[in-house]
Amino acid sequence: MIQTTMASIPEVREEYPGSSIAERTSRIHAFTDLGPADLCNIHKSSVNSKKGTEVGTFLYFTGIDTSNSASIAAQLQGLATLMGSKSQYWFGEKKHWKVPELTYCTYNAFSKVDMRVTVHIPGKFESSVVSSDGKFIHDKISNDDLDKLWLETFVSSIIRSLLDSDDEESNKVGGLVEVRKLNPFNNGKASKSILNSFLDGFEKLFYEGPKLGCGIEIPQPTLINNYLVDGFIKCVQFTQSYDKALEILRRLEKDEPSVISLISQVLLLNDEEIDAVKLINEGVSRNKRDADLLVLQTQFCINKKRYDLALELAKQAVKSSPSDFKTWSILVKVYTKLGDFENALLTLNSCPMNSHKEKYVLRRVVNLRGGNEDLHLPFPVDVTLDEVSNLQSIEVAQEQKSLDPQLSNLPAANLKSTFAKAYELLTDIVAKTGWETLLKYRAKVFVMEEEYRKDRNNSTVSNGHARKTSTVSTLNNGNGNGNGNATTNTSIVISENDASSTVAIKSPKKDDEPEVEEDDSYEEEFKKKRLCERWLDNLFMLLYEDLRAYTMWQAESVHFQAQQMEYKKTTLEWEILGSIAYRLNHFKEGSVAFGNALSGRFSAKSQREMLKFYQLERTKILAKNSTISSNSSQQYTHNYIKIVNQLNERILESVIKLLVWNHRWYNDFSPLLINALSDLVAKEGLIKIQSLVQAVYSNNINSTSSNAEVSGNHGITDMMDDLYLFLKAYNINGTDN
Repeated sequence: MIQTTMASIPEVREEYPGSSIAERTSRIHAFTDLGPADLCNIHKSSVNSKKGTEVGTFLYFTGIDTSNSASIAAQLQGLATLMGSKSQYWFGEKKHWKVPELTYCTYNAFSKVDMRVTVHIPGKFESSVVSSDGKFIHDKISNDDLDKLWLETFVSSIIRSLLDSDDEESNKVGGLVEVRKLNPFNNGKASKSILNSFLDGFEKLFYEGPKLGCGIEIPQPTLINNYLVDGFIKCVQFTQSYDKALEILRRLEKDEPSVISLISQVLLLNDEEIDAVKLINEGVSRNKRDADLLVLQTQFCINKKRYDLALELAKQAVKSSPSDFKTWSILVKVYTKLGDFENALLTLNSCPMNSHKEKYVLRRVVNLRGGNEDLHLPFPVDVTLDEVSNLQSIEVAQEQKSLDPQLSNLPAANLKSTFAKAYELLTDIVAKTGWETLLKYRAKVFVMEEEYRKDRNNSTVSNGHARKTSTVSTLNNGNGNGNGNATTNTSIVISENDASSTVAIKSPKKDDEPEVEEDDSYEEEFKKKRLCERWLDNLFMLLYEDLRAYTMWQAESVHFQAQQMEYKKTTLEWEILGSIAYRLNHFKEGSVAFGNALSGRFSAKSQREMLKFYQLERTKILAKNSTISSNSSQQYTHNYIKIVNQLNERILESVIKLLVWNHRWYNDFSPLLINALSDLVAKEGLIKIQSLVQAVYSNNINSTSSNAEVSGNHGITDMMDDLYLFLKAYNINGTDN
C-alpha cells in the first residue's frame, strides 16, 4: 500500500485550538442527507520553539474505518506518530511538532448525530455522541444502542466515500481541497473484512435507507431509490461482489418484493442478461406499476435498439410514477430514438423538475477565516509524473485572465440538478434534427410569440395572467444587426419570422368578454398547442448560445486551415470548446479540442474527457467487430488488433495520469478509475497491463535533476502495484492471467 507521509496530509490552521470542532458543533443541526466529510482536529505544539508554540489544525477525511471507537483511535495514534517522527515544512519553515491530542468527528446520517473520538497522547482515548442540537448524549445511551450507532456511522462514512469520490468539481478554485480521500476497501488484510461489514450493514439498515436522502432524479427517497442503495450498487460493481450482493438482496426480497429491481440491476452488471430479463419479466407480470422495473426494462430495450418495445414500457413507467424525473426522461429518450420529436419535446416539457436538489458533494463545514493563507497543502513526493505533477496554478490563473470573452460563462456549463439532465435530452434531439428543424418542431407544439400577437384577446390579458418569455428579443439585444434579426457570421440565424419564442398564456379570455370571430383553422391549431415551461424556454436560449459558440469555432477552424495558419487557443479555451462539443454530442470534434488542450499542458478535466472518448471508441470498435464474419481478411484483423491496442494504451495512460493527479490532491480513491483499470485487466489480462506499466513508467529518476525526488516517473509502479493487489484481493476478472 502507498504509505501516508507528511507530504500527503493537507491541513488548515485554526483560529484557536479546537475552533473547528466548535464550529462543526454549531452546524450539526444544518447537516442534510449524508452530511459532511469526517473532520480530524489536531492539537500540535512545537518541539523546537522556546515559547512552546501551540497550534490547532484540522483536515477532512473519507474512507477511514469508523466501525468503532477503537479503530478510529488507532488511526489517530498513527497520525500523531507520523507527525512527531520528523520535521515538516510548515508554511515555509521547518518545524518539528509533538501532538498531545487529536479528535475525530464523523457524522451518523441515520440518527443525525456526530460521533467523536478523542485521543490523548500518551494515554487514553474517549468517545462521545453529540446530538443535532449540539448536546452530548453519550451517557444516556445503552451499549446495544451504542453498537447500533457505530454501525450506522460506519455505513454512513462508506456511502459518503463512495458517492463523492469521483466528483469532477472537487479541485476547482474555492472547492474543498483540505480533504484526504482513502479507499476504504484497500486496507491490507482488513480489506475483505471491511467490505463484508459494509454489505452486512447494508442488509441490516436497508429499511432505514430513505433517511439518507436520494439523488436528483426523484423527489423523495424510497426503499429502492436512496443513497444507501446507490452506494451499495457502486460498491458491488467496483469490487465485483455480485454473489454476496445477490444473497443479501434475495433475503430482503422475501419481505420486500420491490427489491427485485435491485436483483435485476446486479445481474445486468454481472452480464447475466438472460437471468435478468426473465426476472424483470416476472416482476412486471406480478406488478405492472413497478416503475423501477419498468425503467430498467425500458433501458434494456433501448440498449438492444428495440425502441418499439421500449415505448409502451416507458409510457407505463410514467403512469406508474408521474412525479419522478427519471421516468419522464426515459420516455423522452425513446421518442427521440424513434424520431418522434414533437412528442419528445412535449414530454420534455412535462418533466417534473427538482430545482431544490443538487448532486451530493462534500462541502466545507469550517470556514477558512484567513482564506488560502490558512491552507497548508504540501506536495506529495512519493508518486510523481513530471507532466502532471509540475503543473503550476499560476499558469492556469493566467489563462483564466486571458480567456476569450466569447467562451467565458456560457450558461449551459453551469446547469445543475435535473436542469442539466433536461439539457442533455434537448441536445440529443437537436443532434438528430439540427437547429432549424428543431425550431420548426418547437413552433408546431408550443404557443409561440407570433401567435400570441395574433391572439385578439391578448389586449385583455393582464400582467398577472400572462407570461412572456422572448428568446428572440433576448438574442436580438445581444446580437442584433439593426434589421430585427439575430444573426451571426455562421450558419445559425434566428429571426422573428421563425416564431422562435414561446409564450405561456394563463388566461386568454374572461367570461364577460364579447365573443370575437376567429379563423376556425387557426383556433383549432392554437388549441392543440401547449404552454412551454419557462425553464425549457430558457434551455432553448442556452442551446442557441452553445450552438453559436460551436459553429463559430468550426468556421474559424476551417478558415485557418484554408489559410494554412495555425489555429491557436490556450488549454483552458480548448477545454471549454471541447466541453461545448461534448454537450452537443459532437464527441469526435470534442476529442480534438481536448487533445489540443492536453498538448499545451496537463488538465485533469481534459484527461477525464479523453478517457471517456477512448472508452467510447473502443466500445464501438468491439461492437462492430462482433458483427463481422470470422473469415475477415488478415489485413483487417491486423488493423483491428492494432487499433484496439492503441486505444487500450491510451486508456491506461489516461488512468495513470489521473491517478497521479488525484494523489497530488490527497485523493487515493476513485471508483471510476478503478473500474476503467478493471475493464482493461478483464480484456487484456493483468500480466499484459503490468508489463505495459513497467515498460513505460518504471521508477527511473532523472539523476541530473537538482531535485531528483520529484522528477521523472517516481512511485508510479508502486502505486499501480497497490492497485493490482486490490484487484487480486477481490478476484477481479482477468487477474488470473
